[in-house]
Amino acid sequence: MSAPNEPQSFTDPAYWKNFFAKRKSPFEWYGDYNSLSKVIDKYLKPSDKFLQLGCGNSELATQLYDNGFHNIHSIDVEPSVIAAQIRKNKERPGMLFSTGDAANLTIGDGEHTVVLDKGTLDALLPPAASEADKATVTKMFDEVHRVLASGGRYIIVTLAQPHITEFWIDHFFPLKQYILRVQKVENKASGFPMPVFCFIATKMRAPMPNPLPLEVLRSSSIRTDRIESTDELKDAIRGEQELSQFIYLCSKKLDVEVSIDFQGEDSSSGPRYRVCVVDNPETKTIETFAAFVVPIGRDAEWLFASPKGRKALRSQCGRDRLAMIFLNRSHQYEKGMDGVKADIGHFVGMLDVRANDSGNYEILSVGGVDVKRTISTGRSEINGGWSVEEITVDGKNCRRLVFLNTMNLVQSEAFLKTGKKKQTIIDLDQLACDFHRMMIGSLALSSYQPLAKLDAPCKMAVLGLGGGLLTAYLLRHFRKVRITAVELDPEIAKIANAHFSFPHSDPRIEVVIQDALVHLQETAKKSEEDKYDVIFVDVSGSQNAALQCPPPSFLTPEALSDMKNSLKEHGMLSLNLVTRDSELGKSIKSNIIEYFPTLYTVLSFEDVNEVIVGLKAPKNTLKPVVPQKLINTVRKDLGSYDEVVGAISNIRMVD
Repeated sequence: MSAPNEPQSFTDPAYWKNFFAKRKSPFEWYGDYNSLSKVIDKYLKPSDKFLQLGCGNSELATQLYDNGFHNIHSIDVEPSVIAAQIRKNKERPGMLFSTGDAANLTIGDGEHTVVLDKGTLDALLPPAASEADKATVTKMFDEVHRVLASGGRYIIVTLAQPHITEFWIDHFFPLKQYILRVQKVENKASGFPMPVFCFIATKMRAPMPNPLPLEVLRSSSIRTDRIESTDELKDAIRGEQELSQFIYLCSKKLDVEVSIDFQGEDSSSGPRYRVCVVDNPETKTIETFAAFVVPIGRDAEWLFASPKGRKALRSQCGRDRLAMIFLNRSHQYEKGMDGVKADIGHFVGMLDVRANDSGNYEILSVGGVDVKRTISTGRSEINGGWSVEEITVDGKNCRRLVFLNTMNLVQSEAFLKTGKKKQTIIDLDQLACDFHRMMIGSLALSSYQPLAKLDAPCKMAVLGLGGGLLTAYLLRHFRKVRITAVELDPEIAKIANAHFSFPHSDPRIEVVIQDALVHLQETAKKSEEDKYDVIFVDVSGSQNAALQCPPPSFLTPEALSDMKNSLKEHGMLSLNLVTRDSELGKSIKSNIIEYFPTLYTVLSFEDVNEVIVGLKAPKNTLKPVVPQKLINTVRKDLGSYDEVVGAISNIRMVD
C-alpha cells in the first residue's frame, strides 16, 4: 500500500478505513520501536502514563509494553483498527485502545506524562495545508498542552519537512513553557530515503519570562548542542537531512566519488571536516572498507587532492570503499587522531555498508593529524587568511603558501634546499608545480625559441604573481627576458618577497599591483614595441565552480580580445585551465580559437590541469609541430629539465 496521491487524503477518515482494510500486516510509519528506542528511551520511564495519538495498526504500543512501559492509552479515528488492536493485545493487561480524535480529546487536564505521535502530525498537515488543516493541528497541539502534565514530554516522530518544523516551532516556542529538542533517528527499518526525526517538547510548570532553550542532537555528535535561534534550529535540521540523504546515497556502490562537508562550532572558519568516499568500480558489492585521515600538510598532494589520485590511493589501500577524511588548517585538533575519531567516527561508520559489518573498521593514515610546520600566518583584505608552511614529502622539503578561505588551497609551492652556509633556502631552479612545468614546456611553441637559446630576448607578462616562483624561474633561466608580473593583492607580493625569495630587486622584473584585466585593456592600446611576446595567465578562480582556473571573466570576448591585442604579431598566450567539466572545456577552447587561430593544449600527467597555448599566427603559416623535434632543441641545463620535456611530449593541437 503506497501513500495517497493527494496529501489531503491523510486527513480523510475514509482513506484510513480503506488503507487498513487492504493492509493486514502492521504498518510502521518511520520505523518501529527497535529503530526508535535509542532516541525515545531516554525520555521515558516505566512509571510514565502514555497517550499515543493515531496508533493505526502499528505495534509501537505493543513493543513499548513488552519493554516495561505498561500504562499506555492509544487512540485512532478508525474503529476497526482499534478493535483489531484490542484483540491483539488482550493478553496485555492495562493497555487501553479507544476511538478518538487527537484534536478533541476526552481526557482530563495534566493526565499524561508522555504524549507520543508517530507520523500523525505529518499526516494531518500536508505541504499545501488548508486553513482547516492548520486549525485541526493547532487544536491538537492545544489538546496536547492541556492533557500533558508538568515535566511531561510531547514526542513527535516526523520527517521534519520545512512546513512541519515551522508550524511546530511557531506554536510551542512563543509559549515560553517548553524546552524544544530535535534529534535524528538512525532508522534502518522503514526503508525511507528521507531521515526521521524526533521532536521533543518538555513542558515546564508555568511559562517563563524568557524563551526556553532550543537544542539539537546531531548524528555526528554524542552531545546536545544549544541553539541560539529558531532559524538556526531549522538550519540544523536541514543539515541533518542533507547528511541522511548522503548516507542513503552511499548505501549502495557508487559509480562516482562523492563528498560532504561538516561545519565546526565556528562556521566562519570553513568546514572542520570533508569526507570523500571513493568506491572500487570493478566490484559489485562492498566487501572491504576503511577510513583514511589525510594529515594537514599532505592534503595538497596529487594522491589526495585530485580524483585520479584518490582512486589510486583506494587501490593502494586495497579496499572496495575508502572514506577519506580531510581536516582544515583553520581549525584546531588538540586531541589528535582520537579527537578526529570522536568527532566524526560515528558518521564514517554509517558509510560502512559491508554485509559482514561488525561495526568496526580500520582508520589509516600517513602520519598524525598535522605534519606541517607553520612558518608565518596573516590575513589579506582580498584573499583572507593565509599560511606559509613547510612539509617533507618523499624525502623532499617543500614550502607552500596556503589560502585558508578555500579549504586547504595551496596557492604556491616551492622546493627547499640547503644553501652554501648550510641554511635552508628556496630552490628557484626547480619547479614544484606541475602546471608551471607545463607552462615552461609551452615555450617550445614560441617563435622566439627561449628554451633553445639562452640569450633569446623576450618580453613576458605573468598574470598572477602568487609566490613568484614561475617568474623567478624565468628570470634565472632566460638572461634577456623582461617580465611584468601583475598581481591584484599587494599582500601576496609581500609574501613572495618575504618567504619565497622573490628577486624583486632584479632590474628585469616589474611588479604591478593591478587588476590583470585592466592591465590587458591598457596594454592592448599600446604600440607594438610595448606589447608582449608571451603572456602567462596563472589566475585562480573559485574552487567550487565548474571552472576553477581562470575566473570566467578572463574568458569573455572582451578579455580574449585584449589578450590577443596585448601580444606582438608573433606572440603567444599560455593559460592554465582547470575544469572537471569536459564539455565546458571544449566550449572554452572553441571560444579561445576565435581569437587565437592556432591552438595547442599541454596535458597534465596527474590532474585536470591543462595549459592552453594560443598563437596569433594562422595554422597554414606554421610548420607542423612534432613534440620530439621540439624536445631535441631544449637546453640540457634547464631546471626541471625532465619534467619540462615530459610536458612538451604532451603537446597536442586543438582542431
